[in-house]
Amino acid sequence: MKTIIIDGNNLIHKIPVLKSLFLKDKTSSQRSLIEKVKSKVPRNDRVIFVFDGYGDFTGTDIHFSGSDSADLIIKKKIENFTNHRSLKVVSSDNEIKGLAIICGCDVQNSEDFLDMLYKNESPTGNKNINQNFIYDEPEKPERLKKKDIEEFKKLFS
Repeated sequence: MKTIIIDGNNLIHKIPVLKSLFLKDKTSSQRSLIEKVKSKVPRNDRVIFVFDGYGDFTGTDIHFSGSDSADLIIKKKIENFTNHRSLKVVSSDNEIKGLAIICGCDVQNSEDFLDMLYKNESPTGNKNINQNFIYDEPEKPERLKKKDIEEFKKLFS
């Protein structure tokens, strides 16, 4: 079992749809992020979300920093965690990543984490399936020679 600590607002601002939603409705964007991540992460992994400021909802693994910064809360969680080898930290913040690396945690940039989440969104895995298709015949027919045309004229005239 792996524990994943996610810098929530950092990750939201890497997803254009959630970023624009965040500007209109902060709570909805946070809830959308939580649902998206939980639907893609293995069930036996524990995911802890840490958001800046105050929130309108609560959960056992959802933390709001209140008047502190989310970075401070994440740093405390990393320092207080007992088994750092089973901890993964998702953030693009250099201070958080630096501390996590020093403590021996697995560290992943928000962008790389998003790539992992979205890589299997489409049936083709976001790859161009035509690049794998091998054409048996040329796309266009070969040009007919003048001799062949004359022969067809004799046969079908």
